[in-house]
Amino acid sequence: MTRIARVDVLRFHRTLDGRAWNPSFRWRERQAPLLAVHLDNGAWGLGEAWSAPADPAPVLAELANDVAPRLLGMRIDAPGGWRCPPASSAQVAAAWSAADMACWDAHARTRGIPLWRALGGTDGVAAVYASGGLYRDGAHPADLAAEMRGYVAAGHTAVKMKIGALGLEPDCARVAAVRAAVGPGTRLWADAVNQLTRDDAPAWCERLRTYGVQALQAPLPFDDVAGMADINRSMPVIATEAEYLEQRFAALLEARAVGYLQFCLGLCGGFSGAQRLDAQAAALGVPSTPQTYATAVMQTATLHFAAASRNVAIAEYHEFHDHLRHLAPPAARRIAAGRVALGDAPGMGIAVPAPGRQADRSTIEPFATLLR
Repeated sequence: MTRIARVDVLRFHRTLDGRAWNPSFRWRERQAPLLAVHLDNGAWGLGEAWSAPADPAPVLAELANDVAPRLLGMRIDAPGGWRCPPASSAQVAAAWSAADMACWDAHARTRGIPLWRALGGTDGVAAVYASGGLYRDGAHPADLAAEMRGYVAAGHTAVKMKIGALGLEPDCARVAAVRAAVGPGTRLWADAVNQLTRDDAPAWCERLRTYGVQALQAPLPFDDVAGMADINRSMPVIATEAEYLEQRFAALLEARAVGYLQFCLGLCGGFSGAQRLDAQAAALGVPSTPQTYATAVMQTATLHFAAASRNVAIAEYHEFHDHLRHLAPPAARRIAAGRVALGDAPGMGIAVPAPGRQADRSTIEPFATLLR
């Protein structure tokens, strides 16, 4: 029997220049809670929890005070050997999502197989889109166009950009510049960051369609299910990255409010929770698209899940939030024809981050260590 002998809770922090922003947040820093489980057979596993970008303290406390003690001594010989309790809050959901992620990673490493195969995948290839296109101080549409053109040159065949902060005409000028830069054959998605209203959304969708935008993320507040259902009739809606309750995902699916079900592995229950949501979406003929915007731990986890699921249409590959990318396996950093081929490294293939200064000028600090 293989059991967890040690648990490390880590805090990631990176200072940013503050020039990049979206309609609801300016990026001056990024913090994230990380979790490493070490087995009595020498294997390990990594997980990452969703948290407020600049305040991971509630999730770190949950990991250290509740999750880590309950993980010690837990068997992970087979999937499901660990148990995540029902989530009573977002921080509980996030902390146990990291635990599930780490346990799956350790389980696959123990078996000597890549995580995508442990999850039931067959080829280890994930379709991805380049996520970027934020607003930047002093930038013009031509600068945004150059950014997105660079993603296509790097191997992407799909991109996503932000809208909703400047108003219809200025934002459409940005969309037009991006479409001209990436060409007609590149899939283009837009993320409105919940900034539209029921009244103005039809005009936005009409204009976005003229530039070949194929789907719209977060057009309205996520609790406006009926409003998103209306939009979804004319343009596929992508939602909702910040949700953790399965019944709320079910409500979106049942109302036909999404064209793509979106979830974050660091919040929805890790791989186990994502599998349940993905199955619900598949049963109703709705493809899914996992989201990420943190470190290479969650990014690599997202790629493995996408590679394992037949229902995932495409996964987010964040080009702005590329934190700790140097720790990801080389295969996870290569994009060719819009896909990532993950290879056969055991587990997620990502290196355990050592505390201290990192190559991307971020820092990782020990928060708590528990031994069996």
